Amino acid sequence: MVSTHFASQSDSPDWRLSLIIAAIPALASIVAALIATRAAKHAKKAELSAQYLRDLENRISEKKYDVYKPMINLIRDMLDRRQIDEEDSRARISDFSTWVIIYGSDEAVQAFHNFMQAAYHDPPAKVLMKLYADFVLAARRDMGYPETSVEPSHFLGMRINDLYDNALLRNVDAPYRDICTEAGWQPPWIRP
Repeated sequence: MVSTHFASQSDSPDWRLSLIIAAIPALASIVAALIATRAAKHAKKAELSAQYLRDLENRISEKKYDVYKPMINLIRDMLDRRQIDEEDSRARISDFSTWVIIYGSDEAVQAFHNFMQAAYHDPPAKVLMKLYADFVLAARRDMGYPETSVEPSHFLGMRINDLYDNALLRNVDAPYRDICTEAGWQPPWIRP
């Protein structure tokens, strides 16, 4: 009789083992829910951070527009030989120089530097137009079109009606140094 009792206990399932096996999926569900909650919090935080950055970029983009517009218009007026008040133009250039160094990209700062330095050293028309176009295109990239494929000829072709017929302005898309060499003009910032 003892052996029968022992055999019946070994044949019956252990209720504790059944409970542990049943608890594994429940525990896995709880852990998955905790991980999902944590991931959702991180995703929301990242989304808020990205939105904050987009808002900052928009504000900076608006400020860049306010900084660039007066200078681009002033240079346009100068190149169009419009009557310009010299004192006003100096003030606008000074104001722009102050703010472009803060808000402008490296490319825009360098392009404006090159344009201004060339303007003080009597460059040929083609060199000046190339520098003007380079500056405006740098401003375009800086204000929201970093992957622009617009070339100086596209920009200047809207302002100069005989761009492709004018021998002095032909091939304005060439590298800057090539244009200087062709024109026989040495930029002041690369002189020995």
